[in-house]
Amino acid sequence: MPVADPTFGVLLRDLRERAGLTQEELAARANLTPHGVSALERGVRTRPYPHTVRSLADALGLDPEARAALIAAVRRRAAASLVPGPAQPDTAPRAEQPVATSVTVPLTALHGRDADLAALRTLLTSGGARLVTLTGPGGVGKTRLAVAVLDAAADTREAFAVGLANLTDATQVLPALARAVGLRADGDLVTAVAGHLAGRRAVLLLDNAEHLLAAAPDVARLVAQCPDLVALVTSRSPLRVRGEHEYPVAPLALPAADEHDLARLVASPAGALLLERARAVAPDLPLGPDDVAALAETCRRLAGLPLALELAAARARLLDPRTLLRRLDEAPTSTARDLPSRHQTMRATLDWSYRLLDEPSQAAFRLLGVFHGGATLEAFEAVAARVLPDGTDTLATLEALVEQSLVVVRPGSDGRRRFTMLEPVAQYARSILTGDERERAVATHTAWVLGLAERAADGYMLDDQVAWLARMESEEANVDAAFERAVGAGDGLVAGRLTWAMWLYWWLRGQLDEGLRWALAALELPAPPRVHAYASLTAAAMSFAAERYEDSAERWATAGRYAREHDDVDVAAHAHAGEGLVRLATGDLAGAESSFRTAAALPTSGSLVTRWLKGLCHAWLGTTLLLGGDRAGASEAARVGLASADERGDRLAAYIALFTLAQAAIGDGDHDTARAHLDEGIRLSGETRDLANLAFFLEALAVVESAAGRHERVALLLGAAEGLREEVGARVYGYYQPDERLLRAAVAAARDALGEDAYEDAADAGRSLDAAGAVHAALG
Repeated sequence: MPVADPTFGVLLRDLRERAGLTQEELAARANLTPHGVSALERGVRTRPYPHTVRSLADALGLDPEARAALIAAVRRRAAASLVPGPAQPDTAPRAEQPVATSVTVPLTALHGRDADLAALRTLLTSGGARLVTLTGPGGVGKTRLAVAVLDAAADTREAFAVGLANLTDATQVLPALARAVGLRADGDLVTAVAGHLAGRRAVLLLDNAEHLLAAAPDVARLVAQCPDLVALVTSRSPLRVRGEHEYPVAPLALPAADEHDLARLVASPAGALLLERARAVAPDLPLGPDDVAALAETCRRLAGLPLALELAAARARLLDPRTLLRRLDEAPTSTARDLPSRHQTMRATLDWSYRLLDEPSQAAFRLLGVFHGGATLEAFEAVAARVLPDGTDTLATLEALVEQSLVVVRPGSDGRRRFTMLEPVAQYARSILTGDERERAVATHTAWVLGLAERAADGYMLDDQVAWLARMESEEANVDAAFERAVGAGDGLVAGRLTWAMWLYWWLRGQLDEGLRWALAALELPAPPRVHAYASLTAAAMSFAAERYEDSAERWATAGRYAREHDDVDVAAHAHAGEGLVRLATGDLAGAESSFRTAAALPTSGSLVTRWLKGLCHAWLGTTLLLGGDRAGASEAARVGLASADERGDRLAAYIALFTLAQAAIGDGDHDTARAHLDEGIRLSGETRDLANLAFFLEALAVVESAAGRHERVALLLGAAEGLREEVGARVYGYYQPDERLLRAAVAAARDALGEDAYEDAADAGRSLDAAGAVHAALG
């Protein structure tokens, strides 16, 4: 280096000139302004922020030694402010005065915040906002982001920062702020500070203000009196003053689920942060595909919270990625001594937020922990009414939790607003829900889940089935939690009832393994015989959909024995229908016809499920007759089933009947009629998102398209059907028996017409489609 112990500016200029860059070129590479680079080199600005130093080092392409030298040349920051105002002999606070700490950030990379930095910089420089509050849960990275924004703003403004975490009273804020700008004064500090900053373009950061919100009016008054002042605040809740612009800080973007590729892991901000910090303590960290998958799942489990990721990464010194994932539930402890005490553990961070709540809000926070995947207002109020003290304003308590950034409001898959917690926050809430309060909360939550699932079970058979499917999709995590509790407690009654309430949802959503797992678990528990019979029916349906026909036959037979012993018409109808499905799928057409006719002829008990099943039996009977060569009889039976489905608005029974009608029309060579039935079935399948059913309809439509000579669409539709079936993992509709010869002929004709390469290109395009894309392609 040309100068012994050079200043930062001298060293920066020397490194820039060695790299052959102008100030403008370096500024462009480092995303700074030429004025900012010039100010650093001239020594006008002597305390650049860590983010700026890293950006400059990256832009210069420095090796580790030169990078370390550049960092070491940065002057130590003042204790009370990042860029102090004019020095005064009496600026040091007296020992008895409250001390506002400095705002410091470790020299580690800032991941995934480029869009936030750009948005905030635009917001602060446009003149449209002079008081901006960065809100978000503890550990989301508000301070890191705010310092980076301050760093960028300091190119053109004086910058001051005050850490408020150590203050205990709102009256301490203005004195701390005054000292930060180099002022010692008494009396009206707002007026004094405003006068001190008059005519000076300045940016002020107030960090961790959530426990001092009573000072917010003073901060707003100061900003109003200083036209050239911009204030940036970090807080877990907004200040709620006029002129404030709230900017929620989201967790880091996550890697894809089940990610095994290292490059794609690092491409996600959460993955990049976790890997960087883990490698810092464990340079030999194993990174095979399974290790990468474990790191990706760790990011998802920790919801992309930077602090949680940092704390977890510290354990990579002792644990490999897969072990780290298994032990996530243990509250991680940081070994970084420079972190604030409230950030030394994730639990301490959450304790800090929890203590800011009043008692009703604390009780609501604990109760919300009993939900998994969040809760709608309706759900929370239903459970809260039986658990929280009488008179609790549940909406007000939820609003307080949202304002403190402990709860996030998000739309569910059904469009309803849901009050959710990031997973680390939810785990904390569950950990402090204990004793009798926990028992009441768990029992009430489980009863609510069971009641909702049983109402939804009827809804799946009526015209609002799409709405109920979406509703229960939002509640999947709550249902799983209720199942786990019931099974863990040996409660076969609840587990069995939940199993029966959920079976059709699992069928339509292709969640066969999950449905079978819970049904078998319910069968292992003591329960009334009828509940066991319904669990057997569920296990049979899941086994049949997964093409395990022997298992399904045995379980339907078990339910049938119960029905005969107890003269239970509902269970008998399902057992006969199930017996018919197995016979149909295995080629016993005469036996299938007998079983379906028997089920359809049973007296109606008045229950919706029995009436629904009778309509299905006519549709299945139509399939059986069609395979036996009786197309007219098949169409007649299918139309009876379709009329029953239309009467209730039941899409499932409708498209089963439509498939039979389409197959009969194809057999008659009436492709226009077949296309009309298939188009309707595809539309309905898209509404219910029944992927397995959709795959069959796409294949049938491919046969119709082949007859019209549309060979590229044949390949596209068959590729889409293949992709959907791979996603489900089973054919599910084993009773659909399309003419495989026609399908093979369509494939052969398309390959001949298009050639192998063009055929595979079109098929690959189909495989890439999701359900909505496949529906659009088919109907388009």
